[in-house]
Amino acid sequence: MQDATLQRAARIREFNRFYTNIIGLVNKTILDSPYSLAEARVLLELLMAGRYTATDLTRLLDIDPGYLSRILRRFRREKLLTTVRSPDDGRVQLLSLTDKGKSVMTAISDASTRQIVAVLNGLSVAEQQQLVAHMEAVRAILSRQPQPSGPVVIRTYRAGDAGYIAYRHGILYEQEYGLDKVFESYVIAGMAKFFAGGSDGEIWVAEAAGQVVGAIAIVAAGPGTGQLRWFLVEPAFRGSGLGRRLMNVAIDYCRQRAFAHVFLWTFRGLDAACHLYESFGFRLTEETENTTWRDKLTEQRWDLTLGE
Repeated sequence: MQDATLQRAARIREFNRFYTNIIGLVNKTILDSPYSLAEARVLLELLMAGRYTATDLTRLLDIDPGYLSRILRRFRREKLLTTVRSPDDGRVQLLSLTDKGKSVMTAISDASTRQIVAVLNGLSVAEQQQLVAHMEAVRAILSRQPQPSGPVVIRTYRAGDAGYIAYRHGILYEQEYGLDKVFESYVIAGMAKFFAGGSDGEIWVAEAAGQVVGAIAIVAAGPGTGQLRWFLVEPAFRGSGLGRRLMNVAIDYCRQRAFAHVFLWTFRGLDAACHLYESFGFRLTEETENTTWRDKLTEQRWDLTLGE
């Protein structure tokens, strides 16, 4: 196992210890109730679904069947649980909560809400939004599903955006394509030139719950010509249509500026991005080998003629 992976695993474990202390999961019982976390999870799933078989719960919660059986016996003894035979198969018993069981779970849920509200009350609104956005990003990454966040707003550049965009380019291109620090310095140099007044154009940022989740720019590259640069969509938002939205904003800007020609540089292997470029009418016009950022990397130039 790679050292970097072990270091990341250690940081995740450290966060887990921190978070379990925050919400009290190191206690034997949960939220001052007489029930353990595993028991509360069983109650919650039964409350949400209405009915489950024991086999369903074992698979859903990844719980030992013998342990689940002991939990269910306790719930029957305390009259939290009732069972009926399945109308489709008389050999199968369907589990559901009694009114008392629903009342117990509702009380635990209310206590959980109060606990979380107490944590949030110590944060500013911006910090609350950032916390929720990061938690949704974690869920999206681990479930490999598009991030179920609130609306994504696309806005023009604000102070501080450039540094963050360069930072995320450095992180993602190293993680996903093995590009070294020279690539990040290339991005920073291009932005420095842009802000020093060497080029005309615009930068747009996609933002969700106060968090930057994407970016794109058009930089003037000569009379009637624009270069598409610094195009980035965070992994949790890929597949959500955000990339197309950013491209639409950039190409609309080029049309408003009466640019006749737009081009971009990328490299072979970014298949999803290149498919998006093609859908906007870009065509691959040049390929060249570049070992500046990584061995065996093929740079590509894509061009679009507007007004055709």
